[in-house]
Amino acid sequence: MKRNTNFILREIAGENIVVATGEAAQIFNGMITLNDVASFIWKNIDECKTVDKLIASILDEFDIDEETAKRDIQNSTTELITMGMVIEE
Repeated sequence: MKRNTNFILREIAGENIVVATGEAAQIFNGMITLNDVASFIWKNIDECKTVDKLIASILDEFDIDEETAKRDIQNSTTELITMGMVIEE
């Protein structure tokens, strides 16, 4: 998985917001607010490459158990893929 480069993460009024740019702005009309875990996934998805590496990174960063990390990754990545913000490789 990797981020779609037509979307960027911005902090606006203390919120993590993903905004469409370029070609994506013509198709995707709106912004998405990410919680802390989803924002962390967004920032690290390109470097981690695999779900297992993402899980390990989340466990290092947040005080959550492995099952919660897996569930958060599954939910977040499924939604981001559906919206075209993350591309499956």
